[in-house]
Amino acid sequence: MATEIVMPRLSDTMSEGTVGKWLKQEGEQVEKGEILAEIETDKATMELESFHSGVLGRILIPEGKTVPIGVPIAILVAPGEEVSSEAVAPAPTAPATVEQALARLVPAQALPEERRAAPPLAPPAHGEGRVRVSPLARRLAEERGIDLRQVEATGPGGRITREDVEAFLQRPRAPQVSPPPAPTAFPGLTEEEELVPLSTMQQTIVRRMLESKAAAPHFYVTSDIDMSEAVAFRRSLNAALGEGQHITFNDMVVKAVAIALRSFPAANVSYRDGELVRHQAIHVGVAVAIPDGLVVPVIRDTDQKSLGDIALETRELADKARNRRLTLQEMEGSTFSVTNLGMYDVDQFTGIINLPNAAILGVGSITRKPVVKDEQIVISDRMRVTLSVDHRVLYGAEAAQFLREVKRILEHPSLLAY
Repeated sequence: MATEIVMPRLSDTMSEGTVGKWLKQEGEQVEKGEILAEIETDKATMELESFHSGVLGRILIPEGKTVPIGVPIAILVAPGEEVSSEAVAPAPTAPATVEQALARLVPAQALPEERRAAPPLAPPAHGEGRVRVSPLARRLAEERGIDLRQVEATGPGGRITREDVEAFLQRPRAPQVSPPPAPTAFPGLTEEEELVPLSTMQQTIVRRMLESKAAAPHFYVTSDIDMSEAVAFRRSLNAALGEGQHITFNDMVVKAVAIALRSFPAANVSYRDGELVRHQAIHVGVAVAIPDGLVVPVIRDTDQKSLGDIALETRELADKARNRRLTLQEMEGSTFSVTNLGMYDVDQFTGIINLPNAAILGVGSITRKPVVKDEQIVISDRMRVTLSVDHRVLYGAEAAQFLREVKRILEHPSLLAY
């Protein structure tokens, strides 16, 4: 008996998936528990396990195709069994227009008025069929350049007569003024342009960023941190650790955030349906850039781990992210997030909150600057960080106090051992 293999729901936010690679081909034997294919979800690439034994009779969805969850992607049959034509359903078609593709990501009511679908045009006066016209009327219309679809027919059977054309010529006519072209949200592509469809992950990022900015009232707090002692601390620590072990400044920031969250549990909170959910554990998400988007793997119980443990786990998770091998468990459950663009010589930026977190810390680069210290101008290693905060959860003074604690820890890096 044929068994449908459908696109599974592999995460709570997944609405569709992409077949990344088929690991079994048509006609191959499949054992229960074997991996059939790699599925690209909104968060990672997951393995699709077969729950039945049999033969892969038909692949319905080719590699690279995206379909909604629940859509059949393959047919599994018993040895010697043929796949009936009734078992093969056509795959959902891709959006025909850019507007339809955009509608998959943004509700129509959220679009500007000019981007909403326009009402259908009224049909021509004489319909889509042939215009009935007498030979004399047709010749007269051709001589005068008249569009017969604009002429009212009074002849038998809806036929346009010569008198109808002459009456049309006698009408007072407004000056011919070409109306300006109607503005279009997406003009037609030229030969120098290319339409690039969004990947499943990119669509999810679009949706989540829109949700975050629409739902969470963001405000921002920025601080300038003296990293001179942290630079020296990291240098001596890496020298002591030896080859194969390496602490980054981002590891230090993640640890400092985790320690600060102990003192400010109000920042380790999520907003949910008019109530606050206070998290007892501290799980810090670390944003990792990958070729087609961004993922946020989670360091669990961050405050209880050493700098070395955080550095090792961050490297392992970043490698898995770039190879699209993160599991759902490694990407869910963060209570706070850190995003760092300092390696790209970015002085300062504001991140978008990774809901349901209450805040995200954006970290800039470390630069050497002249500053006034003890009434003298000295050269100092400075780093600017910006805290993006959900105002439903934290107020300005609380956010400022939390950020001040992060700054205090980084300016006294020996505190990172606690």
